Amino acid sequence: MNLAFFWCLFLVLIAFDFLFPHPLYLGQHPSYLETFSEGNLAIKFLDIFFSNLVLSSFVFVTLPGVVFFPLSAGFLLFRAFVWGSLIRLLPTWAFLVVMPTLVLEGEAYVLAAIAGTVVGVSWIRSKWLYGEESLTRTEAFKKALKECILMYILVVIFLFIAAVVEVATLMAII
Repeated sequence: MNLAFFWCLFLVLIAFDFLFPHPLYLGQHPSYLETFSEGNLAIKFLDIFFSNLVLSSFVFVTLPGVVFFPLSAGFLLFRAFVWGSLIRLLPTWAFLVVMPTLVLEGEAYVLAAIAGTVVGVSWIRSKWLYGEESLTRTEAFKKALKECILMYILVVIFLFIAAVVEVATLMAII
């Protein structure tokens, strides 16, 4: 899934650069950075961390895979497509500045997609995961949930570090 996510992001960046060249002048418009410069850093950190954890990774990547396992990979690739189409608009210096956050959050989303896929496969085709063991679907689902929780500990760690890096990056840019 790492290869699929990061290659999709890279290919979208390359394809969009050829298909939609950058305009010569983008003009002046208000940005998110201007609104970010006001307020409490702890609240900004918590906002970034919990929105990435709850919405971006759990609701949009993991839960669809629990329902039907290919959806986790599909939503992960859709996220790569969206990121690639948005990141291509950044100047080179800004792309290099956001690269650490991109890698950390991307890895967290990949782990979240794997967790959703494992849980989804466990109740649909438990033999694919636990072929040697003779587990019922319920037992396989419980075992997969335990594995999912272990993966989500890594997701939380990656997203926590990514939120720290993102807030520090935004504060350094401002």
